[in-house]
Amino acid sequence: MDIQTKTDIIHQKIYDFLLYIYPLLTKYPKYEKFSLQTATRNAILEMLQEVIKWDKTATKSHLYTVDTALQESKELLRLAHDLKYSAMNARHYGESCRKLKEIGVMLGKLIEEVKTRK
Repeated sequence: MDIQTKTDIIHQKIYDFLLYIYPLLTKYPKYEKFSLQTATRNAILEMLQEVIKWDKTATKSHLYTVDTALQESKELLRLAHDLKYSAMNARHYGESCRKLKEIGVMLGKLIEEVKTRK
């Protein structure tokens, strides 16, 4: 599979994750609307934006930014789960972790391939 195909798949996986997580984020407590909810949404949107920038520029640093935003997203979702928000119950948290792990594995492989390519 070539780099462009891998990039397209990662882009679609992140987009699909956004479609999954958006309805859950709206169910966070109202007092989290401008903090944890916004931070989580922004981290995931940043992943998508940086993949688009990588696709357009082929600048490696965008992939590292995606990786950083991915880790941030994981931590923010974990926090919501640990705070026992009903929107991030065990089932939703497990599914979110599975989806983010899948994105992370694919991203890691892409980063390794780009690093070895000269």
